[in-house]
Amino acid sequence: MIRRSTLIVGGLSIVIGLALFKTKYAVMALEQQHKQIKKSIQETNEALHVLRAEWAHLNDPSRLQVLAQKYLDIAPIGSTQYVSFEDVASKDGGYDRKALEDLIAQAAADPKPFSPDVD
Repeated sequence: MIRRSTLIVGGLSIVIGLALFKTKYAVMALEQQHKQIKKSIQETNEALHVLRAEWAHLNDPSRLQVLAQKYLDIAPIGSTQYVSFEDVASKDGGYDRKALEDLIAQAAADPKPFSPDVD
């Protein structure tokens, strides 16, 4: 008959074999997951590179200037739009509301006193 030690060694061999089998497939699953994560990181880095290039293009100052001139009804401050405090100052150290309103009305009548050359 088979000795008791032979049965124990055989049983341990089977248990160890099953544990190694299970571990092998767990490692294979982790390797697959690792590959997917690396691929995802690479795709994200490539997308980030494209987005940074697009952002640099969209924020180009010359492009923004052309768009601002085309779509916004604004212009740089002209020399006639500057006023000194003496122009609106009152005798008590505050400002003269009437003089200020007159200056605002005058500026509103001339909305674009300065027109830069647009290429």
